[in-house]
Amino acid sequence: MNKTDTIRILLADAQPVYREGIRSLLVSQENPYVIQEAGNTEEFKHVLQSYYPDILILDYNPAFFSPEVVSTMSALIPSCKVIIISNQQTKAHILRSLELNVYCYLTKECGKQELQEAITGALQGRKKYAPFIVDLLLDDRRNTSFNTTILTGKETAIIQQIASGKANKEIAAAMNLSPHTVHTHRKNIMKKLNVHSAVGLASFAIENNLV
Repeated sequence: MNKTDTIRILLADAQPVYREGIRSLLVSQENPYVIQEAGNTEEFKHVLQSYYPDILILDYNPAFFSPEVVSTMSALIPSCKVIIISNQQTKAHILRSLELNVYCYLTKECGKQELQEAITGALQGRKKYAPFIVDLLLDDRRNTSFNTTILTGKETAIIQQIASGKANKEIAAAMNLSPHTVHTHRKNIMKKLNVHSAVGLASFAIENNLV
C-alpha cells in the first residue's frame, strides 16, 4: 500500500477518551487515514452498514463488542485486519481475543511509532504481539511436558511458516500445498500441541528453537 492510498480505520472502544487518544496518534501521521468510531456493539454494526475498514482497532471487551459481532465482520470483510489495544492481561481474556485471528495485540501504553508499525505490518500481513503475551504463553508451555517428536517434518515446517506471520494461502504457495491441506495440518498441529491460536504456535516455535 502506497502512502497516497487511503487507509480506512474503525476505532472500537467503549471509552471515548481512548478513542480520542488513538485518533490523535493517527491524525499526526503522514498517511491519509479515514477514521470512524464505535463505542458499543450497536454503533459498531451501524458503522459497518456503509463503511468497510482496512483496519479494525479494537479494545476487546465482550460486554461492549461481542466476539460474534467481530467474527461476522471478519467474514463479511475478510481483508480487514484486527488490531487489539487493551490493558487486559489475563490469559483467559487474551486467548479469547486471539481467537478473533488478530494481527496485533498491544497495550494502551503503546506510542505513535509502535501503533504505526502495527498498522503497516498488519496491512502487509505481518503479526505483532506485545512481549508480555508471548511470555505468558511461553510460561504456560514451560509448565507442560511435551515431546516434539510427535510432529512430522511437514508439520514442523508449517509451524515455522505460521510463526513468521504467514497466512494459510501464503504457506500453501510456499510449500506447494492446497490451502485446505494447510488448514487441515494446522488443526491437527493445534490438537497435538493443545494450543488454540497462532500465537500459541509461535510461542511453541520460539521455545523449541524452530525460528
